[in-house]
Amino acid sequence: MGLDVLLLLLAGLAAGFVAGLVGVGGGIIFAPVLFFYFQAAGVSSAVLTPLTLGSSLLCTLLVALASAYYQHRRGAVIPRLVVVVGFCSALAVYLTTRFVTTQPWYTPEVFQVIFSLVLLVVVTRMLLSTSRKEMNDAAGEQRTDWSLPALFGTGTAAGAVSSAVGVGGGVVLVPAYNSFLRVPIHKAVGTSSATIVLISLAGVVTYAVRGAGMDVPSTALGYVDARAFLLSIPALLTARYGVRAAHWFNVRTLQAAFGVVAIIVAARLLWGAFFG
Repeated sequence: MGLDVLLLLLAGLAAGFVAGLVGVGGGIIFAPVLFFYFQAAGVSSAVLTPLTLGSSLLCTLLVALASAYYQHRRGAVIPRLVVVVGFCSALAVYLTTRFVTTQPWYTPEVFQVIFSLVLLVVVTRMLLSTSRKEMNDAAGEQRTDWSLPALFGTGTAAGAVSSAVGVGGGVVLVPAYNSFLRVPIHKAVGTSSATIVLISLAGVVTYAVRGAGMDVPSTALGYVDARAFLLSIPALLTARYGVRAAHWFNVRTLQAAFGVVAIIVAARLLWGAFFG
């Protein structure tokens, strides 16, 4: 038990730094760590996936709050995007949770495959579709004429992904803000962190309510397990250092860091889904 707790604490430290660095809320680490932890702890497969998702979003909420605060202090948050995209995302979270992730067919294996595919698609889009010239242009000139359909689409995609794989939606928001909405990468990261606060809050509430009365561990409220604090509290300590690092590194370094972490996580989950 002591080793399990130590591993959770260390994973939380790493997740907080990654959250601040690339604006993804830490969910790309929280979700798989909690999945394997609950699996090893003997949690029933019937509730394993939604319990992982709801608990991961609790971690993500706390870390996103810290990251958003530090990003706001650096002037890297665009309020209009946070409000509009966050509202659309919250609606998508509710609908996806109600009609997809709490259904019997959404098994642990399905979760692992979908989580991995989401990571690989987004990383490929971020690393390959944006040329150096486009990134430099985006860094020097920020668009402000975003259309409501574009914001609605971004929010809906982020909310659906957030609810489906237990992340804050940053895996969609960062590349969407940077490449699609033409927000400079550092502001894309900061605005993503702030938007994730609204997305993950909606997710935590929805999973807690949807899991009421289910056969979950005694440490859980619905599909949200209090043991997630073992990850999120250490992450709060390192999130600010990730934010600082994000403002030291150049665009290519930020995108490469995001890509490396996401690919490693995707490979581990795919291995577990097909060979575990």
